[in-house]
Amino acid sequence: HDILNAHLRSLLLDSPVQVASADQHTVRPWFAGRVDFAPAVRDLAADGFPLIGGRLDYVDDRRVGALVYKHGRHLINVFAWASPGNDQPPQLSTRSGYNIVAWMKQGVAYWAVSDLNQDELQKFQRLLIRCQRMA
Repeated sequence: HDILNAHLRSLLLDSPVQVASADQHTVRPWFAGRVDFAPAVRDLAADGFPLIGGRLDYVDDRRVGALVYKHGRHLINVFAWASPGNDQPPQLSTRSGYNIVAWMKQGVAYWAVSDLNQDELQKFQRLLIRCQRMA
């Protein structure tokens, strides 16, 4: 519920980002001191999912990092926060017409939300995981 609301709030803003950049070396350091970890940031423009920046949000009583990507006219928010526990495979759900995919990787919880169709959102999530393995 909080994840979808955070995504919807970002759609109401003039700009869904606080730091506007496709450069991962600009976006990742911006999170330093703002959240308790710096999320892995990758520009996936070559795959059709350009990074447009990042921002802070508040989900489940905690400050989280939000990476913002685009695919065509669709906005994708990737919320990330440190979370103890084992890696978890992606779980896809739909709520109020928005698709959500959640997973855990190396102590970080990720939630990607968009109005993209399920196949496109899952493709995006697989690209992020591939980049996380290379990091």
